Amino acid sequence: MVLLRKSADKVYINTGNQDIVHLIDQPGSTILDVGCGGGILAEILSSKGHTVDGITISPKEYDATQQYARHIFLHDLERGLPKEAMQLSYDYIVCSHILEHIVYPGNLLRDIHKVLKPGGCLLVALPNIMHYKSRLKLLGGNFEYEETGIWDNTHVKWYTFESAKKLLLPHQFSIELATVTGELPFNSLFSKILPSGVRKIIFGLLIKISKGFFGYQLLLKARKVDLHAEKNPRQKRTGHLSFIQPAPAKPQE
Repeated sequence: MVLLRKSADKVYINTGNQDIVHLIDQPGSTILDVGCGGGILAEILSSKGHTVDGITISPKEYDATQQYARHIFLHDLERGLPKEAMQLSYDYIVCSHILEHIVYPGNLLRDIHKVLKPGGCLLVALPNIMHYKSRLKLLGGNFEYEETGIWDNTHVKWYTFESAKKLLLPHQFSIELATVTGELPFNSLFSKILPSGVRKIIFGLLIKISKGFFGYQLLLKARKVDLHAEKNPRQKRTGHLSFIQPAPAKPQE
């Protein structure tokens, strides 16, 4: 049995979240990587010409990320952002598989809104607790932590496709993209008989049926909403997502 562990005890080394990288389309951006792990994402982003700062609770991750980041902060995110980061501003803030480690994410999200530049974006990636494999696991009466993945033994929160969106809306963010990523069921089998392009097409069809069932990773892009924007008569807020209504087109002469 794998027991619950503290995030500071682990070092997260991976290949970088390319789904997050593809959402950053502004050249030469200033980016805060919240929960930067071993610095792989910071390395990728800095190699593309971006300026990257990072935050981690792990001293080992701190050491690993220093060579890729302008600033690296050793800090417990349960208290929000570090005071040094609160003096800066960012075009993008990345929370890639970090919010599930935070018991009370409200403080962090409020601070993130403060340091985003006007029109800046928060990029969020989360594991989907309602992925079909997790549903089968729970249906079988199993609830055991693992070293990595959805059931990582440092996770203290779990999110669904809908609850992930609801997490951001109270903190003055307008959700521009809400989607999922993942693989086909039985992908190890289908990868031997189907080209990757065909598998992607089939997966795209499956998530149109149910993002919450087939998606492994929840992916959100949310833009900062100005606290004074409600005074703008063109801005409207729906029951679930907020958006800016385009100005009426001018009549042609």
